[in-house]
Amino acid sequence: MIPLTHITENVFKLKKADRIIGYYLYDKFDESIARIDALLVDSQSYHSLYMIINLGGFLQVRGKAVVLPVEVCEVKDLGKVKTEWRKESMLGSPSPINIMSMTNSEEELIRDYYALPLQRSSKNQGK
Repeated sequence: MIPLTHITENVFKLKKADRIIGYYLYDKFDESIARIDALLVDSQSYHSLYMIINLGGFLQVRGKAVVLPVEVCEVKDLGKVKTEWRKESMLGSPSPINIMSMTNSEEELIRDYYALPLQRSSKNQGK
């Protein structure tokens, strides 16, 4: 599998549609879940594969970092991304030990949790 690159800013290498860092994630009931802090992208094409959000933090305490596949989300308008998943369900998702270097087995656990194919589709890797 092609390695992933951790991106924390909307850099020019990202497609315009993938420049969602800083957007807010909402659930199907239009309740705010979290701010999108970073993306994990294909290291060759810079195609976005995962969003990284932080759940459960309070004041200066960081919550749980959640890696969310882009397939379960949809960009609605400027600053807004929607998902059918609830915040409570995302809190139960598996998290990689080190987001900067997620292993294949950690990625497979995350994809399985969200009921997605275990391997990234080849069309995502070629864009």
